[in-house]
Amino acid sequence: MGVEGYVESAAMGLITGLMAANERLGKETETPPATTAFGALIEHITGGADAKTFQPMNCNFGLFPPIEGKMKKKERKPAKSKRALEDLALWMETI
Repeated sequence: MGVEGYVESAAMGLITGLMAANERLGKETETPPATTAFGALIEHITGGADAKTFQPMNCNFGLFPPIEGKMKKKERKPAKSKRALEDLALWMETI
């Protein structure tokens, strides 16, 4: 599938099932934003990686888009986490 790890594989299975069920019901479902763990993994396996050197990936902060603006290194991961939770909540409202 392009991801590595039990949690990542389960997450991709859940997203795939959700999207398949919605397609069957005639509903359109956007993929989760790339700012979330789900979305970052989907972005990686559907085009964010070089096809010639593609490797399955565990979720990690390196997959997330950078935070705009300057901040200290120790503030980046908490900021990405906060943004991810906010964006995931907004996305979940659409499904």
